[in-house]
Amino acid sequence: MPELVLSHITRRFSGHTAVDDLSLTVRDGEFVCLLGPSGCGKTTTLRIIAGFERADAGRLTLDGTDITHAPPEKRDIGLVFQSYALFPHKTVAENIGFGLKMRRRPRAEIARAVEEALALVRLDGLGGRYPRALSGGQQQRVALARALAIRPRLLLMDEPLSNLDAQLREEMRVEIRRIQQQLGITAILVTHDQSEALAMADRVAVMAHGRLQQMAEPAAIYEAPATAFVGGFIGQVNTLEGQVEQAGAEGAVLSLPGGTRLAGQGEGLSAGSAARALVKQERLTLSRTEPAGLPNRFPCRVTERTYLGGSIAYRCEAANLSLTALLPNHPLFERFSPGDEGWIGFSAADCAIFPC
Repeated sequence: MPELVLSHITRRFSGHTAVDDLSLTVRDGEFVCLLGPSGCGKTTTLRIIAGFERADAGRLTLDGTDITHAPPEKRDIGLVFQSYALFPHKTVAENIGFGLKMRRRPRAEIARAVEEALALVRLDGLGGRYPRALSGGQQQRVALARALAIRPRLLLMDEPLSNLDAQLREEMRVEIRRIQQQLGITAILVTHDQSEALAMADRVAVMAHGRLQQMAEPAAIYEAPATAFVGGFIGQVNTLEGQVEQAGAEGAVLSLPGGTRLAGQGEGLSAGSAARALVKQERLTLSRTEPAGLPNRFPCRVTERTYLGGSIAYRCEAANLSLTALLPNHPLFERFSPGDEGWIGFSAADCAIFPC
């Protein structure tokens, strides 16, 4: 039986619909990320699952039990907040054991659970310290240990890494995933960070305007977006708008302003209708000679060059188009400077066309 099922969940605030007829299933032992821009409804969804918000419509079940109207303390859910929410006047051990103490567990059981939780998050020996004596990464580990000490059926995390610097975020991604897999616990993480979601999740649920746009494995979200929103939101993308010239099972041709034609792939397209082509920046080639075998290739002039460390972004003007190619910073790839001329191109398979 699925671990968590949301069926047609809707939540409105003063005429604004924050969550709109949302249905999704989180499987037993699965790690799911709710991903989307600010205001898309992901945090409200998490709060509804936790019981802090009441849905105006819809139903939630956990392990087959209806929890739609159950209070938070009856849902057996562990929570990790963006702000950590540690008690500054309590020691690390007291913070971790707080939930068990509220459940009136025996002292020996609490002490044992605290030690196990400290070991799980690799903070052995720090139980006597206070939060102020810990680094941000250590405080986040304490917050995670506290949520896990009660052995919840479901772990919810709301932007848990947003207050950490880049290096710590990467380290904590690995740690949280390791702990989740070690325990086999079902987990849901809310984030607006694409790399975080793609790196951590078994499946990613992309939301926009309170609605679920697509829920799939990370590779499918990135490689095969189901909607124009997902295609444009995930990754760094070139967006081109025009009119469908022809469409069929073999692909589609899009006519752009100025007479430029693009070959791509898309469904639900009809000749004469408006459409949008999306091409990931790293799927473009940039060369000094005309590339063979690419249906979409145009002579171009480099107008901007942005050094990004591991990659270099080249802004190019080509056939009335403005395109960005993101190339690896590697000796095997040609280097260009503003003013240089060359050829930019991409395959039809890398050009996703969606109806406008």
